[in-house]
Amino acid sequence: MSVSKRTLAYDYLRDQIVFCKMKPGDLIDEKAVSARLGFSRTPVREAINKLAEEGLVQVFPRKGIIVSQLSLKDLNDMLDSRMLVEPYLMHQAFAHLDAQTLRSYRAAAKTRLERGSVKPVSIQDDFDYTFHMYFARQAGNQYLLAFMSTLLALSQRTRVFLPYQEGRDEASCQEHIAIIDAALNGDEEGAVEAIRAHLHNSRISYLQASRVHADYFR
Repeated sequence: MSVSKRTLAYDYLRDQIVFCKMKPGDLIDEKAVSARLGFSRTPVREAINKLAEEGLVQVFPRKGIIVSQLSLKDLNDMLDSRMLVEPYLMHQAFAHLDAQTLRSYRAAAKTRLERGSVKPVSIQDDFDYTFHMYFARQAGNQYLLAFMSTLLALSQRTRVFLPYQEGRDEASCQEHIAIIDAALNGDEEGAVEAIRAHLHNSRISYLQASRVHADYFR
């Protein structure tokens, strides 16, 4: 099945925003984006409307389209929401997890630990995004899946925009492995607690970084 032009435009713009190729406060030229993609303005406008619903852009009629600023409130709201939603998704997904897929994630996490990781430059090579979205997909709730994608967009954007804290990459990999190992051992509650611990530590890291770089936030 072919991918719609709206989806292609959305993926392009989301990638540009999340990975800070378009920075907070930048003006989006709808006509230029249409020309770059070779599309009419209709699918680009539809993609922008979806991004506005997710809070990644702000649309000002007769004024323009602006890449949304990072907000401490948004960051805290995102972290609170993930803490509520992801344990539930793990419970719902647990009976549908595939051991081979989990082992492939574990191998990828071990490789990152051994070789060190670099900032992702696209959604496709962002381990954290694909890892957390796997559990959301296996839970089978289309609305929570869409919600998780929105939450992780802000999470990705924050991780890309803020300088990495020393040691956090390695700790995050270990936390992902702990989630996987609990799941492979059939320990549902252990996997849920490992998710909670990972999100708790992510919150500490994000908020420490935001205090050091307060000028990045409105």
